[in-house]
Formats: sequence, structure tokens, C-alpha cells
Amino acid sequence: MQENHTSLGNKAFGDGSFSLTTVKYRSHIDALKAVEFALHDTGGISLLGGPDGAGKTTILREFALHLANETEVVFVDGSHLKPHQLLAKMLAQLGGDVHAGSDQQMFAEVERIVSERARSRQLPVMIIDNADRLYPSSLAIVNQLAGIEVNARFAIRFILAGHETLPNLVNSDGLDKVAQRNPGSYSLGPLSAKETMIYLHARMQAAGSERADTIFPFDVCDRLREQSGGWPGKLNRFALEAITRSSGFPLSVVDTISAKKVAKAAADLPVLGRKVAASRQPPRLVISRNGKKIGEYVIRDKKVLLGRSDFADVIVNDDFVSKMHAVFLLYSDALVLLDLNSANGTTVNSATVGKTILRSDDVISLGNHRVKVENAPPVSAEMEELMKSPDTLKMKNLIDLRRLRAKRQIKLAGKN
Repeated sequence: MQENHTSLGNKAFGDGSFSLTTVKYRSHIDALKAVEFALHDTGGISLLGGPDGAGKTTILREFALHLANETEVVFVDGSHLKPHQLLAKMLAQLGGDVHAGSDQQMFAEVERIVSERARSRQLPVMIIDNADRLYPSSLAIVNQLAGIEVNARFAIRFILAGHETLPNLVNSDGLDKVAQRNPGSYSLGPLSAKETMIYLHARMQAAGSERADTIFPFDVCDRLREQSGGWPGKLNRFALEAITRSSGFPLSVVDTISAKKVAKAAADLPVLGRKVAASRQPPRLVISRNGKKIGEYVIRDKKVLLGRSDFADVIVNDDFVSKMHAVFLLYSDALVLLDLNSANGTTVNSATVGKTILRSDDVISLGNHRVKVENAPPVSAEMEELMKSPDTLKMKNLIDLRRLRAKRQIKLAGKN
């Protein structure tokens, strides 16, 4: 049965996917250790920092489940919470009277409950995600709670999560009681390239895919890491967008389609594999829009894809450009451009082409964009003849001749 990759993608990376599986990576593991160490320290406060999408919420949820077996846990998202809302959420999870009355009465109820827990040596842990987004008046409540002591011990342990600037906020005048407890601090780092691949595959497999490694091959994983910076939240979003953008095809199928297009278009061209001379500057593409330069690309690989898709090597965001529009093939004696059956075709120097040899100063027109070629390799007479010939048999003979010459050169080199 063929997998529904869009459905699997939504399950693996869409809303609510946090409950699917937890993929641990180096920074994730280190964060858990740092948080646990800080909670068991005398101060009993841990600060967890990182940008949006760093995985803070996932780590907090995992740690909350771990703590729930041994102590009472209060979990609150502090985003734009006013004091009354903050106290109500705390009371609801502590089993207190949510309708205790005014903010002062609600605070007194929270204080009563946590003090009772502390006397029985069951110190509750309050986890506040997005603590730096609390209203200042709500932060003042947190500061007051941090100052509650029973029998010379702090009554509440805290885990506060927010952006990397959270320690600066804690050291401000408004959170003096929190700062006095000398909180431990840990700032999350991104996933490595290998961790990114493991993360994407694990989530797809947990969603029910049996082809995670083909949906997200290594090169796609690497590109998604570049786009996301290695941050899990952003990685989820870009992975889901990539699957959705592929119009129902798995990414591997899109890559295969592209590869087949390239292979079909290049069927009459020799596969030489010869490197460009080191002394020569590599070809360069200068990209402009409406006469204004917007970027450039140096061709160093033997195959470079051009298109509108984010998975192209040279991305041209133009309505007249197909997702996989054309491919550049770099030989030692020519730079060849092949159109990949694009919807609007490819124009070079005002002429529509299917395949052509590019020379320096040639201009490729793509809607409102222009791509100028610089440092194109000098074209050999043999390659020129090969490109011009419409006779498939003759072209095949030329290819065989080239391969035979290459074999002879290898044998001669072996004798020396």
C-alpha cells in the first residue's frame, strides 16, 4: 500500500505532534541533566533558555512526566498571563479553590497549600514555560512565591523557561528573590547534521512511515537543517512545508523525478566525469531581477539544478520558473544547459533552447529574472559537434569514442 505522505507529515510534524515521540539529542540530554541538577541544588531553581523552536517545551513536558512520579508538578504557559490567570492555573493544579476571591486571597491560598506540602517534605515543582512573556505584575507573583520558606527551606522549586535573555531578566530588580536563590542556567543548542537526520526519520517512523529514509534522504535532511538552523520547532515547520510543497509526492520521489528528467535530457550527452582544470576559475552565474543584481552562484559541482523549489541549487522565485526548471552540467570542455521540460521553456540570448552549450556573457531569461554566465570553460570541437548533431547514432558513436580514448589514457598511465 502506498503511503499517504501528506497525512504522515502532518502527524509527524504538524500541530500536536509533540505527543508523538521524543527524539533526544546531545543538547536535549544535557539540558535535562542541568535542570535536574539545579532542582536538587540548595536554591532549587533552574533556568532553561533558547530561541523559539529550540525544543524547550518538549523538554519541559518530558521532565514534568519524570517528576510526576515523585512529587507534585504545576505546569503553566506564562505567555501574557495576568496575575489572576496565573494564580488560577496554579490553584487548579494544586487542588485549591480557584474561586478564592481577590488576587491577594488566591495568593494566600497558594501559599497555604505549598507550605503544607513543604512541611510534609513534598516540595512541589512549578514549571513556567515562556516565563519571560509573563506580565510584570505576574512576574512579581513568581518572585513572591520564590521567597516562601518553611523550616528554613524554600517551599517551591521552579523551572523557568524563556529566551536566552532570561538570566538577564532574573537579575533585574523585580526578581530579587529569584536571583538570591542563585538559579542554575542552561541554554539549548541546535541539532547537528546527524542528529537532524535521526530526528526526521524517527518522527516519520513514529507516525507510521516505513520509508522515512527515502522520504528524507541525507541531502534533503542537510538542506532542511540549513533552513531551520537545526532548531526542532523550525525543523518541524520546514519538513511539513517540504512534504506539502511536493504536491503529494514524497521528497524522494520528487528527487527521483528530477533525476529522471536530468537523465532523460542528458541521454545524448557523454558522461565524462573529468574535472575542470584547477588553474581555471569555475563558472559563475550572476542573477538579476529587473536589471538589479540580487545574487550569484559559483558552479563547482558537475550537476547544478535551477528552479523555483527550495530544493534547487539555484533558486529563482519567479512565476515563469518551474520547480525544477533546468540543469547545468559542467564538463572540462563545456558548460551545458538542459531544460527539464519546464512549463514556460528556457531562453538563452533571446532564443528558446532545449539544450545548449553556454559561453561567457550568455544571458538566460527566466520571467523577470536574468542569469548571466561568467567564466564558462572553453568549448572543444568534439563537444560542439556532439551538441549540434541530431543523429542519435552518430552521437552515440562520439560518446563511445570518448570513452575509448579515456580507457586508453588510463592504460597508458598505468604503464608509466
